[in-house]
Amino acid sequence: MNKVFRILALCAALVLALSCCVPSLAEAIDDAAVLVTYDGDGITAAEVKDALANLIANGYVTDETDYATAIDYLLQDRILQDKIAEMGLNEFTAEEEEALRADAESQWQQAIDTYVGYFLTEDTDEAREQAKKDAEAYYGAYGYNQEALFESLKNSAAYDKLEEKILEGKDYKPTEDEIRAVFEQYAAMDQEQYEDNVYMYEMYQAYYGAESWYKPEGYRGIIHILLSVDEGLLSAYQEAQAAFEDSVTDETPDGDDALKAARDEAHDAVLASRKAEIDDIYARLAEGEDFAALVSEYGEDPGMTDAAQLAAGYEVHQDSVIWDPVFTAGAFSEKMQQPGDTSDPVIGSYGIHILHYLRDIPGGIVELTDEISAEIEQYLENQSMNSIYAEALEGWKSEHEIVYDYDAIALLNAQAAAEEEAVTESEAE
Repeated sequence: MNKVFRILALCAALVLALSCCVPSLAEAIDDAAVLVTYDGDGITAAEVKDALANLIANGYVTDETDYATAIDYLLQDRILQDKIAEMGLNEFTAEEEEALRADAESQWQQAIDTYVGYFLTEDTDEAREQAKKDAEAYYGAYGYNQEALFESLKNSAAYDKLEEKILEGKDYKPTEDEIRAVFEQYAAMDQEQYEDNVYMYEMYQAYYGAESWYKPEGYRGIIHILLSVDEGLLSAYQEAQAAFEDSVTDETPDGDDALKAARDEAHDAVLASRKAEIDDIYARLAEGEDFAALVSEYGEDPGMTDAAQLAAGYEVHQDSVIWDPVFTAGAFSEKMQQPGDTSDPVIGSYGIHILHYLRDIPGGIVELTDEISAEIEQYLENQSMNSIYAEALEGWKSEHEIVYDYDAIALLNAQAAAEEEAVTESEAE
């Protein structure tokens, strides 16, 4: 997943400043109220609300009261449509239209097939025909049909032509120095955020899919052999372990002796259930066999069947929060002092683990690889294009008479904020 870089939408984001006072809510804003006029043509509150709903549905906006962005979106669309018409970019040859119609037909059929495949309950000709009718009715209720799709594709093609015109003769290729400067900037930001903070590093990498150009010190590459265990035996051990841990208090730091004995007995029962395999693994390791080969022969962790993962190992830190705590403790146990070491068997949530200390993983700022360079290059090119778009749009905007009704816009914002607050209060009750 790309870092923080995202390709901005065509001509994205002119910020609308609405710093006027908020009027009274005594009169609610009507959907027919005109918020902005564009060359004398009004843009109503209803249009703005619909635009905002569309932006939210497509993930461009998350704030359900961000009417300023919705207004900008509508204005940009009108400006661009006018420019497209002025330049004749919405005119297509017969061959171009034929290709667009074929594309629309293909996409429409794919949409119908997807619906039918999901909702079809009986694979008969009659049921399939009914499902197709249901699909057309479903999409039609939202204003979608093959002709609408064709018009949408034509519109997109016109925008593509406009993009080509805007960028004509304005090729930009980032230099190596520019790429490195961006890399160093974001790598330094990653270091500031994650240095000495393994918890945040792992949360962002594992759960949010973030990419980091800095890795905290202290990670190891760990591979392991996982042996499954009878669920009853494993559950009994886990319950005995939990009971013993609960008995450890300030008054009884060593815990209850009887509970400790029960825990140890359950522990030994788990290991005894796979004793033959465990003994064989350690005997073969003592004879010099390769641990990775034994993983392939004995291991039951699907993650270890991936050749790249097996070669690199799982990245484990003594402060890791994404692994079973027993697995982490085993990776940094007394027997795991240097690469090549193997742990004693440990019992975790998924069974018995025999861990192998494969390698130390370098910490610090990562290497500027070709892949990262390509990512940054794309980002800089997009940034340049967005700047060109914004400059062109600003110039075209000045050609039109745009008048904002700031009072009406502020009233709409205040009304939305009040409604949001009412919903919050209702949910709190």
